[in-house]
Amino acid sequence: MEEKLAPRLEDYLETIYLIEKKNQVARVKEIAKARNVKMPTVTEVLKRLSERGFIKYEPYGYVKTTEKGKEYARKLYEKHKILIEFMTEVLRLPLERAEEEGCLLEHHLSEETLNRIKELTRYFKEKGIKLFGDMND
Repeated sequence: MEEKLAPRLEDYLETIYLIEKKNQVARVKEIAKARNVKMPTVTEVLKRLSERGFIKYEPYGYVKTTEKGKEYARKLYEKHKILIEFMTEVLRLPLERAEEEGCLLEHHLSEETLNRIKELTRYFKEKGIKLFGDMND
């Protein structure tokens, strides 16, 4: 069974993953800015993620996800994208709210539930079904 991280650690791992996708590596300062926290807070989380084998981190150096970390973060980010699409396309929520609430949900939904949300979203989009009005319609 895959090791499960606490939601807070998942959030940091996903942040590192996204910064890495953009810049090849992440720095503590970038992570702190993205998470809107102070650098010592980031350092403490990085130590925990490093001890568990999800990232490679040396103080004052770069942060890189390991293969284990990259795979975990990739799956988490995929969940995130599925939920955001569902909330914006099916529920017609504003992107900001979808991002906020999607981030809360991504840590707790099973693969089965997520797959059903993905299929439901695909179905609604294919059929052009819009249940909720939008002020831009």
